[in-house]
Amino acid sequence: MSDLIITHVDVDGVCSAAIAKRYLKTDPFVVFASPRRLDAVLRRTREGHERIVITDLSLNHDISEAVIAEVQRLASSGSKITWVDHHAWNPADVEKLAKLCELTVESSPSAASLFFRKYMSDDDVSKKIAEIGDDADTNANALENTLAYKYGTWELKNRLLLLDSFTRGEFEGDFIKKWQEEVKLQQEDSERLVSELSLFTTNTGKKYAVIDVRGRKAQGTYAAKLAAQKLDLDFAAVIYSCRSISFYRGVRDVNLLPLAERHGGGGHAYACGASLRPSLCERLLCFLSRHYKTKEMRRIIQELNSV
Repeated sequence: MSDLIITHVDVDGVCSAAIAKRYLKTDPFVVFASPRRLDAVLRRTREGHERIVITDLSLNHDISEAVIAEVQRLASSGSKITWVDHHAWNPADVEKLAKLCELTVESSPSAASLFFRKYMSDDDVSKKIAEIGDDADTNANALENTLAYKYGTWELKNRLLLLDSFTRGEFEGDFIKKWQEEVKLQQEDSERLVSELSLFTTNTGKKYAVIDVRGRKAQGTYAAKLAAQKLDLDFAAVIYSCRSISFYRGVRDVNLLPLAERHGGGGHAYACGASLRPSLCERLLCFLSRHYKTKEMRRIIQELNSV
């Protein structure tokens, strides 16, 4: 029977999967997923896997019953399921899932470093991978290649390339140098975008900006951090697509997670995202005009004033 890893699509997800592969010591099949689609991913997962590792994926409470049912199905078929995550969970969901799998839900800068401490603390390569996970997921971006790694995770083929490289303990390469060149272009566009931003103030006096990166080279997390530093922002909202808005803490302590959770998302107090559900007509309008904002988008932007 084969092993399976289900992980998030970002750098921390790749890092977590790389450490999990080193932990399993096999060649598992890897599936990249988002928390809001985890129920669908598990429904498509066939029975018969010896071990299943789920990492860097929180359990969104609105789909918890469906996810728990699928975990129960897979566990009943004989699969040993290990789930490691560092996001905020509903306590009742933790209690239910802990009866079905080996569950670790703890606060940590990244899921990768949590997996490292729990299962691979004696492995130097996993330690390095965990450091990358921490740097990326906290948006510190202090390591030389972190922004290049972030660029790579936007496409599945590059995500898999990075995963294999990390698993082998290789953190440099020609493909990473190419990504670094693209990152320079992203940074230049991010700087232009930040210089054009309009600033807003919430009802409680917090400063923020809405950053729309649709159709641009600008990188969302980099633009949000740059804007916070240059414009003294408390937080920034980044529009990635008609289905995705993320929120990033700025130079002061702001808890953005409740807003994300109200709109089917999750994450951390300092970095989180909403999961939007545009209609077919709205998706078409977004395709035709990159600046079009759906009804839910406009509602979320209105709600920013109450943060």
